[in-house]
Amino acid sequence: MTSPTSHTPKKLSVVIITFNEEKNIRRCIESVLEVADDIVVVDSFSTDQTEQICLSLGARFITHAFEGHIEQKNWAASQALYPHILSLDADEALDEQLKTSILAIKQHWQYDGYYMNRLTNYCGKWIKHCGWYPDKKLRLWDSRKGAWGGVNPHDKYEMFEGDKTTNFIKGDILHYSYYTIEEHYKQVHYFTDILAKSQFKVGKKAPFYKLYFSPIFGFIRNYFIRLGILDGLAGLTICRISAYATFLKYQKLKKHIQKEKNNQQFQRIIISRTDAIGDVILSLPLCGIIKKYYPKAHIIFIGRTYTKAIIEHCAHVDEFINADLLLQLEKNAAVDLLKKYQPDTIIHIYPKSKIAKLAKLANIPTRIGTSKRTFHLFNINHFVYLTRKNSFLHESQLNCKLLQPLGINIEPSLAEMATFTGFNKGILKNSFPIDYTKKNIILHPKSNASAREWHLDNFKALIQLLPKDKFTFYISGTAKEKEILGDWLKTLPEHVIDITGKFTLPEFISFIAEADFLVAASTGPLHMAAALGIGAIGIYPPLHPIHPGRWQPIGAKATYLVAQKDCNACVKKPKDCACMNLVTPQAIAQLIHPIA
Repeated sequence: MTSPTSHTPKKLSVVIITFNEEKNIRRCIESVLEVADDIVVVDSFSTDQTEQICLSLGARFITHAFEGHIEQKNWAASQALYPHILSLDADEALDEQLKTSILAIKQHWQYDGYYMNRLTNYCGKWIKHCGWYPDKKLRLWDSRKGAWGGVNPHDKYEMFEGDKTTNFIKGDILHYSYYTIEEHYKQVHYFTDILAKSQFKVGKKAPFYKLYFSPIFGFIRNYFIRLGILDGLAGLTICRISAYATFLKYQKLKKHIQKEKNNQQFQRIIISRTDAIGDVILSLPLCGIIKKYYPKAHIIFIGRTYTKAIIEHCAHVDEFINADLLLQLEKNAAVDLLKKYQPDTIIHIYPKSKIAKLAKLANIPTRIGTSKRTFHLFNINHFVYLTRKNSFLHESQLNCKLLQPLGINIEPSLAEMATFTGFNKGILKNSFPIDYTKKNIILHPKSNASAREWHLDNFKALIQLLPKDKFTFYISGTAKEKEILGDWLKTLPEHVIDITGKFTLPEFISFIAEADFLVAASTGPLHMAAALGIGAIGIYPPLHPIHPGRWQPIGAKATYLVAQKDCNACVKKPKDCACMNLVTPQAIAQLIHPIA
């Protein structure tokens, strides 16, 4: 049934949406000049010559933020001067027969909408099969009778319910789709991103058979049943990439579903690391990465008493459990304490037998740890194969392996890792007098026997190399180390200030944040300085597994020096590490001067 015939010629608006289409838009507009009474281009803020080309051809050019293909096309239609609209994409054009058909329809418009075929050019070849032709499209319509719908990015014009009439007209839309195969792959990734998100929002699923069998059946259908084989190499390429796109769509949809499941499953996560300050700091990026993937996750950190201030200075940690107090409790009380935090996950970065047992007794659903510990076999239900001793990865990168059961499979560079630390100096202001007219350098000579040490004579030589009118030096350390350093401290010049044993850990963090450099072996203060963003200079031996590749400080201004040799001579006598002293005071001074 047709609508009442009208012999009054209709005015036609041609509506096109664009973004950086300088390669196509001229051909598109020139093809509609004969049929259009109004040409409106709605653009998503192109940065190329699209606007200039459109204006030179007499089109109206309007910018509008892109919110989705369907949303953009409906908004663009609302900008047309006339209700009768021809909608084209920028990479499309009318062939001569279609122009003739449209001109005739304008003189005698009978239907609410008109279908036409679309013929696609792929890398210079017109495709007549593969399911790509005839590609029937509803593109000419009375805008009062329908609207754009579908699922982004696969938009389609849909007529409203009720009496509606459509017809088919002769001629083709010429679709210049891809100029190279690389463009096709790029578009596949772009469209499958959008489609997977759209399907996830409406509750679509990605069952096994869809993921693996739909691409196979799709290839068979397009290449053999729809005769893609007759389009030669181009047909084979199209059918292969179409099958890949189907797989990719379901794979990405599955990831969205899994991520939502993980968001519900991983909401309260315990990180357990009960060793030294430096080790804890290099574990903090793990918390930042978890927060990136699960922004609503609540992170609880189990650490020792003396690392509490470090953990509490991390923006990504929500609560702290004191491991020393936890392990002093009677078993049932310790289990009850863990249960109080309602954790759904625990990650054992530093394996501790008793904590692993307590976590199991507390019925924490997801318990993650390395498979290298025998006691984990009875207490962990998600094993990660991880060997630290013989690995060439950095400690922070090794920690990331433990995130695999959470669906996080990444290995950031050390520069990226530094951005996840979230370490800050806190609200405690430094109360120790400091001269900001000079560069302030903290020297931390001792390591509490946790690392190879640079000789005290080297620290003294470094002080003498840098002019006292430009640099102030501070010697840091614990009260116990002050006793060890006592005689040496007395030999230092007047512009060297002894701060050993004078600060609590929160105070020391605030003081480090105000300094310009900290020089030390592989110690907690070195990693604190790196995390706080000051010039942290580490001195390391070329010895596996304590070399800088495993333990270097990570931060925007962090660096290290190491002797360029392979050496294991001091394995049994670490105090006699000659390689540490192959790093010269002059080399450290050279690092400070350019940065300063």
